[in-house]
Amino acid sequence: MSVPAGVSVGQRLQVSIERLVFQGSGLGHLPDGRVVFVPYTAPGDLAEVEVAEAREDFIRANLVRVVTPSPVRVAPPCRYFGDCGGCQWQHLGYAAQLHWKREILHELLARVGKLSGVPVAEPAVPAGPWEYRARAQFKIFAGARLQIGFHQRETQRVVDLDRCPLLDARLNDVLRTLRGMRDPALHKLFPRVREVWAAAGTGTGEVVVSLFARAQDRAAIRLLFHRIQAEVPALTGVVLLDGDPRQHPRFVDRHGQGAILERVGDCRFRVDATAFFQVSGLAAGTLTRLVMEAAALTGTERVLDLYSGVGTFTVPLARLTRQVLGIEANAAAATDAVHNLRSNGCPEARIVQAQVEQVLPALAKDGPWDLVVLDPPRQGCSRQVLDAVTGMGVPRVIYVSCDP
Repeated sequence: MSVPAGVSVGQRLQVSIERLVFQGSGLGHLPDGRVVFVPYTAPGDLAEVEVAEAREDFIRANLVRVVTPSPVRVAPPCRYFGDCGGCQWQHLGYAAQLHWKREILHELLARVGKLSGVPVAEPAVPAGPWEYRARAQFKIFAGARLQIGFHQRETQRVVDLDRCPLLDARLNDVLRTLRGMRDPALHKLFPRVREVWAAAGTGTGEVVVSLFARAQDRAAIRLLFHRIQAEVPALTGVVLLDGDPRQHPRFVDRHGQGAILERVGDCRFRVDATAFFQVSGLAAGTLTRLVMEAAALTGTERVLDLYSGVGTFTVPLARLTRQVLGIEANAAAATDAVHNLRSNGCPEARIVQAQVEQVLPALAKDGPWDLVVLDPPRQGCSRQVLDAVTGMGVPRVIYVSCDP
């Protein structure tokens, strides 16, 4: 594709940033009206930028320096910000972050969904912006020295971290302990480890560490457990899995527990090391409350909970009405959901382990259903599922989305 006249890759420009857009970049315009996207900028910034990509209708550029800072710009508290790809908005005050999340959702509903004028509530904030994440997926690079952290923005390079201000203190303790290990057995293990996941239970204090490795080194797993537990007494288990963590890895071995307990309100959940759970237990509680308020159950409804996971919504729904059926594809999560229903006094509710697309046609014929709750993975519901749900004639649908 040819570079537009008057603009070349590598050229430096000054751009006034007008607003923020989906995925976090700032948006400005050239004098000829073309849009410029610049990461790590804030509305109100006058920025010097360097063109990285120039197309006929838009330009992507990198921030060189802030000429005049926006009133909402703050000093990022993390020294890795801008290199680590985990955060995009640490240079914004928290109130500005919440404001622009709401504005971006408004814009997406209008531009993509053709739903202008849809009311969007103020963000429900369960906690502050720091130390709220109770789950971490650390990337590993074992070259001349061990590097453990997160990927650099838009690359696979590992940014070596000593701590992350977003993480629960227990997870930072795990990170610090892993970085400090020098045992020969562990040095032998780490070149074969792809990722290390760590989870800290909300309200229970438990910590579980999961290693996704290409080999089966059981002795090193036991050694790792004791080394971490010496620094992180809350550790209850280390799990070894073989394969890609996002492609149904195979369980190999564990030392200690293979799951943690979570507490959300007055419900307790067992969560397997490979099962999904909200990264913040406080956020899970806020989200559950909002879903229950929207459900407004009277006790007589039949409810479908699709993509039910470990039963985060299934359990409180089952406490409020007569018939609840959860559908979950992940075997470990479905097993946990059955356990969680029983342990929370809801044995009548059922869980079916299956792909939603496979069982929904039969469930539609088993109606009528009074409520469908959808909480799909990040990629959202397939067109097949959306068409099936809209064709069921369900009077109410609650769709929980982490990515609009």
